[in-house]
Amino acid sequence: MLKIVVACGSGIATSETVVGTVKSFLEEHCVKGVDVEATDFKQLSNVLANYDLYIWLAKPTPEIHEICQTEGIPEVNGVDILTGAKGDQTFAELVNAMMKLKNKS
Repeated sequence: MLKIVVACGSGIATSETVVGTVKSFLEEHCVKGVDVEATDFKQLSNVLANYDLYIWLAKPTPEIHEICQTEGIPEVNGVDILTGAKGDQTFAELVNAMMKLKNKS
């Protein structure tokens, strides 16, 4: 099971919105075997290593970048998912990261 974490300042409003959007996208495209969860940014460094992919809503800190590099966790810009600013390409980065992870296993 692929595990995705979405983090924002409180882990409530914005990250939960992105979690819902990602889940809807995955369902619409019949993607199975993906768990998407929200957390608050303060807890992220403690739980990040438990996930395969990280969707950020606030710029990741150097500590978070380091964990992602060490653990091989792709970082995806969740602001684009939240706003839909890039239209059809909004999910391209997410899909590409998921495909790379799939090809690793």
